[in-house]
Amino acid sequence: MTQPLAPSTTNAHGAGGALGRALLVLGIALFPLGITLPLLETARFVFFRETYSVLETLQALWINAEYGLAVLLGAFSVATPIAKAALLVRLHLARPGEVRPRTLAFVNALGKWSLTEVVVVAAIIVLWSSDGFSHAASLPGLWIFAASAACLMLAAGRITRGLEPAAAPGKP
Repeated sequence: MTQPLAPSTTNAHGAGGALGRALLVLGIALFPLGITLPLLETARFVFFRETYSVLETLQALWINAEYGLAVLLGAFSVATPIAKAALLVRLHLARPGEVRPRTLAFVNALGKWSLTEVVVVAAIIVLWSSDGFSHAASLPGLWIFAASAACLMLAAGRITRGLEPAAAPGKP
């Protein structure tokens, strides 16, 4: 009796299908823009305006000797999305049986941090705007960063769902 093929072997687009691949590519393409474009603009009084991107924020923290905060922000805002994207590419291209359940669990754990920075920046905007002498506003970088995180999150769901049966322990 023949075994039915696992979903990723019957799909020419890899685990997650064409939609999983499209979301993965879009998430990866948007990420560099999301960390380099300004995501927050602050204004004090009327004349003093500053914009911040993720990379500019990391640089400013490092210059101001806030090494712990710079490393923490870099880990969650830059390194985690890169690691997640690289792992999703690997999973998308994996053959059935090549994926360990532990790897899928790790992808899901990384997914919990996907939108952390977006939430933090939104909170900063609200707090900064509550003062009568200052104002903060989101800029396109925040929306692009959020779109990248959302695309990678959705791609992870599609890709890991396609691999779970093949990675389940005790399955042939």
